[in-house]
Amino acid sequence: MNKMDGLRGMLLPLPTVFDGEGQVDEAVMRDMIQFYVHTGVHGLFPLGSYGMGPALSIEQRKRVAKIVVEEVRGRIPIVLHVGAVDPYTTIELGLHGRSLNVDAIGMVGPYYYSDRTMPELLLHFKMVDKAVQLPIFIYNNPEYQGYPITLPMMQELAATVPNIFGTKLAGDTVKEALKYVEAIPGFAVFVTGGGLMPEMLEGVRGTVSPSLTLTPELAVALVKAIDERRDEYAIQLQTLVTEVSVTVRRLWKKYGRAIQGEGLRALGLPIKQFPRWPTPPVPEAEREELFAVLKRARALAVERPAEAVSLGAA
Repeated sequence: MNKMDGLRGMLLPLPTVFDGEGQVDEAVMRDMIQFYVHTGVHGLFPLGSYGMGPALSIEQRKRVAKIVVEEVRGRIPIVLHVGAVDPYTTIELGLHGRSLNVDAIGMVGPYYYSDRTMPELLLHFKMVDKAVQLPIFIYNNPEYQGYPITLPMMQELAATVPNIFGTKLAGDTVKEALKYVEAIPGFAVFVTGGGLMPEMLEGVRGTVSPSLTLTPELAVALVKAIDERRDEYAIQLQTLVTEVSVTVRRLWKKYGRAIQGEGLRALGLPIKQFPRWPTPPVPEAEREELFAVLKRARALAVERPAEAVSLGAA
């Protein structure tokens, strides 16, 4: 049995934050990791898109991975993203993760050269699997890798690459996500936060959602309500998840990842810079709009009877 077979719930895409000069802010990273572990998230997914992995040097990626392992101390699973444009970099990062005893590696499809043939892509994953020998979680992000890993290709990967155990689907609908669940028995399918209720009741394992890093208590409460079949409460929490996601997505279209940096500051963390590159400031009115939504969502995620939850609370 794959040791990741039981992975379920909120696999939090850990942000990487910076010191204002493009270098990793290690002190804040450590505090942030402790914060997230204490909220009860079910695992961490560092150095993916939100974790700025592709925007870091190899040595920076290794350093962040070490910080994560040191701070987590085995309390929750770590799925370390090591995806890169070529298999050799991916293998180097994967072997480093293995030396740190991470639980699994994540891999976005190799990017930039998006005209690779299916046989080339299969060989990429097989090469990494053979060298690293850790469970593999596929980060299927068509927008960033430049092509979709279609259901037939995912079936082929799951059948021929021994350590692949699951995937995060970026942007797929509920209907599409359930096709993966039905077509690949035992496969761990994770989605964005928009449809966890009812998707988790139908076999989806959980979520990898950047928006929910700004309200981790909300994600944890939703997963618990789903697992305990408190359906009315879960539906109310899912409504809050949708409100957070819609607000963040709308503001993201105007201000880019700067809005995520503002949301991280709303957690009480002294974030100096996120993302790694320069961004224009977010106007105060829209920053306050974001803060209000996040504050309401986090407050209403506190465990209570479903009838006490008021979606219109300020």
